Amino acid sequence: MKIFILSIIFLIISIAFSMLGLGGGVLYVPILIFSKIQIYDAASTSLSVIFITSISAFFVFLKNKLVDWKLALFIDPPTDLMAFVGGYYSAYFSESIIKSILVLALILAGILMIRKEKSESVKSTRKKWWIWNRKFNERHYDVNLMITLPITASIGLVSGMVGITGGIVKVPLMVLFCGVPMDIAIATSTVMVAVTALFGLFGHILVGHFDWNMVVFLGIAAFIGGQVGSRLSIKSDKKRLKKIFGCVLIIIAVKIFFDVLG
Repeated sequence: MKIFILSIIFLIISIAFSMLGLGGGVLYVPILIFSKIQIYDAASTSLSVIFITSISAFFVFLKNKLVDWKLALFIDPPTDLMAFVGGYYSAYFSESIIKSILVLALILAGILMIRKEKSESVKSTRKKWWIWNRKFNERHYDVNLMITLPITASIGLVSGMVGITGGIVKVPLMVLFCGVPMDIAIATSTVMVAVTALFGLFGHILVGHFDWNMVVFLGIAAFIGGQVGSRLSIKSDKKRLKKIFGCVLIIIAVKIFFDVLG
């Protein structure tokens, strides 16, 4: 009965988060923890489900030609490498420390989602070497490599440890600091989320953090959710959804924080 209820919950979450180009780990992990599943198994299960959801949604975004491959291939490798490191070394940290990291990640993500977004940028006239003037689908935006690369590496480390993939920070990062249009940011984030989840999952599997039964049932729900959510994403009001989920994330962070204190 518990696995059936979790499958329904994960289906709903995967629909909502795939609409935003996010993995959903910021909700998957807390829900699994509340279900009395050990933090390490919760993290690996979350990463597995995120990978399945993202792959499912990816094909829809790819069909609509919204994935900026060059942007993903350039800024994602630091995240993936550090996700593996975080997943592998997660066993060296206590549950309370990992939960505390999760709380900080949730609060940060919530604030970034609630924060008002800047309008889409136009092509910059700056010629600084760390500013990448990017053109994709006849739209221009600037990628500040001095800000983006260190942040994505840090996101990867935390993501691998706690079972999230950083998409919930990457989307605001691309929109707020790089001027990437929302639809492109969501589609591109989906690709990066899938790869980061896979690397983090490998790290957990190597140290024995994996529950096949849980992954199979929740994975099926996530795949269906990814198909539905990505299709809804094309015409949805993503700004409003981001603010709603931002508030939810902060509430969850507070709940986990008090669990750590208790």
